[in-house]
Amino acid sequence: MKRTGFTILAIASAAAAVLGLALRATAAEEVKATAGEIVNKPGVVDAHNSPSLARNPKEPEWVVASHRVDRPAFSAFVNWSRDGGDTWSSTALPLPRGLDRPFAPDVAFGPDGMLYVTYVNLEGGGNVPANLWLSRSSDGGRTLSRPVRIAGKLAFQARLAVDPAGTVHVTWLQGSEVAPFQLVGPPSPIVAARSGDGGRTFSRPTRVSDRDRELVGAASPVIDSDGRLVVLYEDFKEDRRDFQNLEGPAWPDPFSLVVTRPVEGGRAFSKGVEFEKGIRPTRRFLVFVPEFPSLAAGPGDTLYAAWADGRNGDEDVFLRRSEDDGRTWSAAKRVNDNPKDDGTSQSLPRVDVSPEGRVDVLFLDRRRDERDVMTDVTLASSHDDGESFHNERLSSRPFDSRIGTKPTPQLPVDFGSRLGLVSSDDRPSVAAWTDTSLANRETGRQDIFAATYEVDEPPGGLSRLPVIAVLVVLALVFGALSARRRRTRTARP
Repeated sequence: MKRTGFTILAIASAAAAVLGLALRATAAEEVKATAGEIVNKPGVVDAHNSPSLARNPKEPEWVVASHRVDRPAFSAFVNWSRDGGDTWSSTALPLPRGLDRPFAPDVAFGPDGMLYVTYVNLEGGGNVPANLWLSRSSDGGRTLSRPVRIAGKLAFQARLAVDPAGTVHVTWLQGSEVAPFQLVGPPSPIVAARSGDGGRTFSRPTRVSDRDRELVGAASPVIDSDGRLVVLYEDFKEDRRDFQNLEGPAWPDPFSLVVTRPVEGGRAFSKGVEFEKGIRPTRRFLVFVPEFPSLAAGPGDTLYAAWADGRNGDEDVFLRRSEDDGRTWSAAKRVNDNPKDDGTSQSLPRVDVSPEGRVDVLFLDRRRDERDVMTDVTLASSHDDGESFHNERLSSRPFDSRIGTKPTPQLPVDFGSRLGLVSSDDRPSVAAWTDTSLANRETGRQDIFAATYEVDEPPGGLSRLPVIAVLVVLALVFGALSARRRRTRTARP
């Protein structure tokens, strides 16, 4: 009897091991990605970064990216694809006669398939924004209209969103005074303007950030599932070291994240909800072009916010979820699944939610290099509302994080303000990032790469292989039990 019980246990354990291997094999095959393709026109020393992505709701194979250029001269481009992101073409951004240096673009499609592009033009030796513009395209970025002026001088960090009614929303940081690499003078608020006529005219700017928050920035507007505007921004608290480009290490005290919405018919914004107070900076940043935290809307009243900070000793990616329009939020969830405090950095996350609710987070990842230099791009996907994530490398080869422009000695190499991500269910999703794999330290070249990917069943989900393994387990166990019963009946006197 004991021998029979031991045999059953051994069979069940072995079968369970087979099942475990099958489940792990399924998880390892979750993300199917194409090799990264270059988006911009290649150059020898050109530094392209900060991609944004948008998909045409009327022509889903039409995908548009925009990005800025930091070298050899400041510029910006719209990149467009008619085959879902497999191949790309570029379009220059138009400016009125006599103006130059378009910069810091963002893109979004309206519900009718109209493409909107925001950007500034730079002026003077300090390369500061002179005007904020919006251009339109009815052919997916191939051609762009004469731009409409939204705002004047010192409009930094402009971002764009279009709601289901076709209203165009633009947010930016309105500077008051600047010096080289500095925001000085009175506080610079985040403001917003909107257009109800397809971007032809815009309202006067409305203040978004709370008046008692003096050092703010990196605002991201998003349209929720009910078609309403939500704005996420960062409160840098007392960090005048970065705002005024003073010498010293990364700011020692935490920053916070804040969300707000329009009220009074859009004539004002609600007092911000400060839902994250523990963002620990790990490096200095240029106040004109900071790294943006990311906000995405899911089904129902769900919002997801993603950011990176050093609370665990090195930089990790975190996510919070709200299920009540941003009033309350879940605890911060660590997205990257490498060991904590292993000395490597995960940074610059971009979160998006597919129409069916899958949560994707794209980020730069150095876990495979103990020197914390060589970088990959990782996609983390969640099928349980951000409670758990499966990490998969998306880039086909690592690239050097030391290559690129370095504005001042105390600032790190600039890899841009954001990544691009469009998550889908019924067709391949698209991701875009800054990549230096075609460069070396002498050229300093940066390129925009894009890849498409598909996400299969959740990790551990019962695909055909694990189901077969389950049936094998059950057959072995029941077979052993049946044999035991037969021997028991035979042994009775």
